[in-house]
Amino acid sequence: MPQIKKVKDREGQKYKPLHPHLPQPCANVLHISPVKTGKSTIISNLLLSPEFYGQDYFDRVKIMSNTIMNDDTSRFLKEVFDVSDHYDDSIVDGLITAQNKFDKEDMPSLAVICDDLLGSIKREAKIDHLASRFRHYNIQLLYYSSQSFRKVNNVVRQNATNVIIGSPFPNQKELGKIAEEYGDMFGGEKQFLQMYRIATPNRYDFLHLDLQENPPVAYHNFERPIAIGDKLLGNPSPRSADEEEEEVNITDDINQK
Repeated sequence: MPQIKKVKDREGQKYKPLHPHLPQPCANVLHISPVKTGKSTIISNLLLSPEFYGQDYFDRVKIMSNTIMNDDTSRFLKEVFDVSDHYDDSIVDGLITAQNKFDKEDMPSLAVICDDLLGSIKREAKIDHLASRFRHYNIQLLYYSSQSFRKVNNVVRQNATNVIIGSPFPNQKELGKIAEEYGDMFGGEKQFLQMYRIATPNRYDFLHLDLQENPPVAYHNFERPIAIGDKLLGNPSPRSADEEEEEVNITDDINQK
């Protein structure tokens, strides 16, 4: 009987093993987090710390950020990687042109980081549509960070392999929109909101969704799994009455749309 078999991995892969809780290349990461909730710290850890990818994991790292020149947290990123303080379609064109000079198997590995670019990205920008084709150019990590989920292009949202949701999240309508988008993968919107509370008991905590797995897995930070599909793991900590009421209000707001 004909059976589908796994395509053999390439021999001699140079990539080091990564901790399984991290976004596994090729990854398209969507990071939604309000201002001053540690986005730059997470990006710095991912790209610089050997416990994560580390600065030698990718052949080239391109960072585009409107705020990086004024962000002290990102000072080490500026020292090590190729950084632009703005976005322009020509930057994406340049990356693709450089990659296309190589045969597929010889393409350098890239990480492309788009940090807080909403103010400078126009409709139909090439960086948004790269989310559906990044694997073709050996972009091992495509990373979009934004303060606003609803303003992220649908192409990026629909092609995300991993989603990071920071805390605290003061905009409850925005959090409700995220629950509406991804809740069905984790037992519904109400359970998704409960899962978010479990993942973010402290400031700077975040919920990490690994959507590459089947079923998808949710993590507290990159540290411990808290849900696999619609199954919550362990014993969720009890929520306060205020948290219960807040969750009901968000769910009611979603239902009225």
